Amino acid sequence: MISFIFTERNQEEVEDEILEEWAYSKLTVLSFRYSIPTLKDSVPKTKKFFYDILPNLDENRFRQFVRMNRANFEIVLKLIEDDVLFNGASSGKQFPVAMQLAIVLYRLGCNGEGASVAKIASFFGIGDGGTIQRVTELVFQAILKIKQRFLFWPDAKERQSIVRNTFFELPHCIGYVDGTEIKLAEKPSDDPESYFSRKHVYSLKVQAVCEYKLRIRHMVLGYPGSVHDSRIYNNCELALKPSNHLSGDEWIAADSAYKLTNTVITPFRTNSNDCTLQQRNEFNNTHSKYRVRIENCFGILKERFNSLKELKIQIKDDASVRLACRWVLVCAILHNIIIEQENGDTFDIENLEDSFDNDEVNENQFQQFPVLKGEHKRRAIIKILNEMSTLNNF
Repeated sequence: MISFIFTERNQEEVEDEILEEWAYSKLTVLSFRYSIPTLKDSVPKTKKFFYDILPNLDENRFRQFVRMNRANFEIVLKLIEDDVLFNGASSGKQFPVAMQLAIVLYRLGCNGEGASVAKIASFFGIGDGGTIQRVTELVFQAILKIKQRFLFWPDAKERQSIVRNTFFELPHCIGYVDGTEIKLAEKPSDDPESYFSRKHVYSLKVQAVCEYKLRIRHMVLGYPGSVHDSRIYNNCELALKPSNHLSGDEWIAADSAYKLTNTVITPFRTNSNDCTLQQRNEFNNTHSKYRVRIENCFGILKERFNSLKELKIQIKDDASVRLACRWVLVCAILHNIIIEQENGDTFDIENLEDSFDNDEVNENQFQQFPVLKGEHKRRAIIKILNEMSTLNNF
């Protein structure tokens, strides 16, 4: 009898211990349901990442996560945090604006498997049932509202400043144009053949013009990957209404894929008989030396925002194409904000003009070209380059 009672009490104690351990285990799982076993030097993926980990990261690690340094992050935050999108009647239900911005920047910087919505949601400890998409849309809208402050075509006064600062490179050149492909991670379900490019990938085309500081001044978005660069340019406002963007002496540098005109100057083709062989080679080398800036610009843009290396957007209708275009445009605006801070200027024309020493150049060198055909204008540029080269040799 005594032995039986003793056994029964032991059984109850065992059951209590099991229930207690189960309760603690459940609480632990609920508390760390977004975490994964961490490896050496890895970052814990918990909901507390934004609040406890990100603020304490060193500058390099911080830049890896949000694709810009702390100073630039604060600048972008100040530009959008007062937007009505984050301060409306239901704004109290939103995450802090800084957290939303960090999530979007992290998403823009992710490529491959790391760009999945589920993984990003787990990383920041938030839901993936539409939350990520909603946060992305809000931040995109806020950034697109400030587009005209950071991505715009230079007016006549600024173009003249650009000419003055780059006259010894390519006289009267105010920018460099080229196209690039944004590879799509998935085959489009709507007209996939038009998105299949000559590089044998499904992609969207982006055409951009940058200036010598690698700021993007003009973009054309929305064309599928099979469309040729020259066709995109010929149908954009720069070609259709050149007088609204360029004066008679100003021009844009382009590669040989583009048509030579009085506003678009390309290098000599291999079968050209214009000028001497030496003049053609020297011009092509000089032209290429500076035109490559647009390729450098694309490289910086895609390296900073890795999502542009393979965009994880399923192209299935007009709405998805618009989302892809907004995605690229947001990256371009952020690129310009960062470039502006790195250059230490704010598109201030007077500051640009102050950096130019009028005594270094004879004002007669800034004579305007008459409205010439492309071939004649290219010869006029070669003449100025030769004159400057002769002066430098004395």
